[in-house]
Amino acid sequence: MNTRMIICLLITLPWMVPVCSAVDVVSSASPPPQAPLPAPDSEGTTSTITMGAAKIYLFIEGRPFALSQQELRDWVQRSAEIVLQYYGGFPITESWVAIRGARGSRVMRGQAIGSVGAVINVDVGLAATPEALADDWILVHELIHVAFPSMARRHHWLEEGLSVYVESIARANAGVLSEDAVWTGFLDGMPLGLPRAGDKGLDYTPTWGRTYWGGALFCLLADIGIREQSHGQKTLRDALRAIVAAGYNMTRPGDVRTVLAIGDQATGVTVLLDLYEEMHNQPSPATIDSLWSDLGVAKLDGKIIYDDRAPQATIRRALTRPASQ
Repeated sequence: MNTRMIICLLITLPWMVPVCSAVDVVSSASPPPQAPLPAPDSEGTTSTITMGAAKIYLFIEGRPFALSQQELRDWVQRSAEIVLQYYGGFPITESWVAIRGARGSRVMRGQAIGSVGAVINVDVGLAATPEALADDWILVHELIHVAFPSMARRHHWLEEGLSVYVESIARANAGVLSEDAVWTGFLDGMPLGLPRAGDKGLDYTPTWGRTYWGGALFCLLADIGIREQSHGQKTLRDALRAIVAAGYNMTRPGDVRTVLAIGDQATGVTVLLDLYEEMHNQPSPATIDSLWSDLGVAKLDGKIIYDDRAPQATIRRALTRPASQ
């Protein structure tokens, strides 16, 4: 979840305080002023992960994790490498990841904060196993937030929807999420993002379903549209890389039309702005049945089935193809 107000963090995570009280704990990270980091009485260790020209400053709380510190560090690095591969480089020069122990046996929750530097807090179950980390999507989701500008509240659906969509596609491209898993998630989730009675468009219907899955549906439609109109030469990834190259990330606010125009310029088509005008202030699309039919994907008796004769089957396969293939 991308939360821009520091007060929200202090209310929901009282163990965090402004860095002016925590310099001794994380002095190796050289944090920006007022960055939220673990309180002085929260013991732990710090280290630095280098991703090309970028650095991730990692704090691991001193709790009795079943996982070793090296396993936790490797998980953060693997997750960051997925994001690096998708964007062609890690999207910000310096960022901070703080791992807190929690009850449970999996990755429990995450939060990205961009108003005070690129800071990600993630709660990991004390009983979590290596298998739980291998299956995790939360950290990749939060790291993707780092690569997109902070926007006005009414565009929160774009920030969250992008992370929902790209998280699955990036993990599939990295070879760590199967094609079936991607489409199971999309077929189950994206109907939740369709407009309901009284819907006024993505900018004006801030429900959970429209925010997360309506935004993800926008991104899927954009990726398909860019690939189709550019005859397979460009993708949504090209648009997102151009936005990062223009200097945008979660620490720099962006106007929605300006940012989407950068993406359109990079792809040579106007899919992003056209789709935004279609969906931001009216209930669109009303259904997605034809989308699945055109892609040639369906779910039958709990199993994903594919139709490679479908009009957009080539696009469907390309979306989830591992980069190594």
